[in-house]
Amino acid sequence: MSNNTTIKEDVNINKLYGENATLPKEDFINKYKININGLSSDEAANRISQIGLNEIKKSKPKRWYNYFFESLFSPFNSILMGIVVILMYTDIYLPETPSYANIIVIAILVISSTILDFFEEYRSNKAAQKLKELVATTSTVIRDGKEFQIPIKNITIRRYCGTFSWKYDTCRY
Repeated sequence: MSNNTTIKEDVNINKLYGENATLPKEDFINKYKININGLSSDEAANRISQIGLNEIKKSKPKRWYNYFFESLFSPFNSILMGIVVILMYTDIYLPETPSYANIIVIAILVISSTILDFFEEYRSNKAAQKLKELVATTSTVIRDGKEFQIPIKNITIRRYCGTFSWKYDTCRY
């Protein structure tokens, strides 16, 4: 009979998350001077004008030819093109009478695979881009003592308070 005991690992919350994770709500509010009534509209507008919007720079969307070349040089097509190179040596260079049949068949496979993959990838990425534009991510914030739904990009940064953390408006997600 085996001994099935589980070893419980002690987790140090202060070490993992810092002291802020264990502070009582009131102490946290006092430590970071958070106004529980939120920001005034003027203060939020001022911070946005000074710091900018809370958004990540978007990368340029891929052009159609990027999708085409990704489809052309997919792993499957790369293997087929390697086989074509070998067949060019064995079926064209070595024999007295060259045979192009195998090479033509594989070339047709590469072309059809590229076209199918290109249209599938291109259309799905265009659809995903349209969906991103339709979805608006919002958050509830307190401004002038009242709760409002605003886009995430309009949440203002309060101040830098650590290595990788930022303080935001009084938010409820």
